[in-house]
Amino acid sequence: MWEIIRDFFMNQYERFDGFLGDTLDIDGRLLDLYNQFISPLPEIIKILGGLFVVVLLIFGTVSFVKKLLKLFVVIAVILIIVLAVTQLG
Repeated sequence: MWEIIRDFFMNQYERFDGFLGDTLDIDGRLLDLYNQFISPLPEIIKILGGLFVVVLLIFGTVSFVKKLLKLFVVIAVILIIVLAVTQLG
């Protein structure tokens, strides 16, 4: 019985995945964009662009971690206040 249910959902997933693959064709579109815009550029521009993307990723990650740390501190302070109020009350 479980195999029938599992096979049904697996078939639905495979059909939906095939439909999305045929309809959207994300891989083909990304390769076409690369071949049209990136491939004709000189190698030095590709290297500089890659370095720029790496720097952006690093700064973005650092900024995200800083904001997450601030959020953690705010939540910790709120939790400490709530605990203190409930213990005194």
